[in-house]
Amino acid sequence: MEAAHRSDTGRKSDKPYYLAAEIDPPKGTNLQGFVESALSLRGRVDSIRVTDSEHAIMRMSPLAPCLALKEKGIEPVMVVNGRDRNRISFQGDLLGASALGITDIVIREGHDPAEGDQPVARTSGDLDLRTMLKCASSLNAGHDLGGEKLDGAASLRIGVSLELSDDASRNRDQIDLIRRMQEFGVSSVCLGPTYDINIIEQFLPVAEETGINLYLSVMLLKSVTMIRYLNNLKGVPSIPQEYLKKMMDAPVKQDAGLTIGADFIREIAPIANGIVILAIGWKDRLPDFLDLLGR
Repeated sequence: MEAAHRSDTGRKSDKPYYLAAEIDPPKGTNLQGFVESALSLRGRVDSIRVTDSEHAIMRMSPLAPCLALKEKGIEPVMVVNGRDRNRISFQGDLLGASALGITDIVIREGHDPAEGDQPVARTSGDLDLRTMLKCASSLNAGHDLGGEKLDGAASLRIGVSLELSDDASRNRDQIDLIRRMQEFGVSSVCLGPTYDINIIEQFLPVAEETGINLYLSVMLLKSVTMIRYLNNLKGVPSIPQEYLKKMMDAPVKQDAGLTIGADFIREIAPIANGIVILAIGWKDRLPDFLDLLGR
């Protein structure tokens, strides 16, 4: 599913753009609501990305929800973070996913537990992004990170999620990191959410240079308060003032957030290989949002 609507010759394509939606697993064992949300998007998005305790909020491991989607005929993309794992458990989870036919993965470092619902939790401290990529590429090559031969190689399509920053030097470091991803067989990079097209444009040359597919994530904005909160966070790109003004002027703020997101996607879709929608607790509005996109 990750391969849908890619352009082999550049960022622009006359085909409809690849569109994915991220959905969080349940905080509990009941998968019914999760599956119903995914089924409501069937045929309207190209893939469902299943998150892995996103924003350090404890939820069900993504493996079971991904398997539930496969049983419904939906090919999932499994997000897997290194925050909560060491290299042994990380490799084990990737082998387990591959054995179950869950072969589209997105690797990310994961948010600081201090930001989440159990702030006393500690990270493993064992995995950086390069080590995670080395793990995945080694398993695809038929051996583990220690060089020991596997009884059956993995068949993972490796994607990476990278956070963006309001610090230009930090973003340049991320661009340099993308250049080094080719050696690990990375097929796609998804940039963290931003409404600042100037930041996005900095990443276009390296995507062309490496041939790695570039996906852009768009967070749905719910309120003026949300925009102001994001703009006060250190280290993340600010929401441009034009969008704050549109939200402030709108009679129905939540509907305005959907319109802002849809308009921004139409603006950026031609320069990227695809878009990932981040609903952030707003999965029930995804069908309405897709209506606005004409999907």
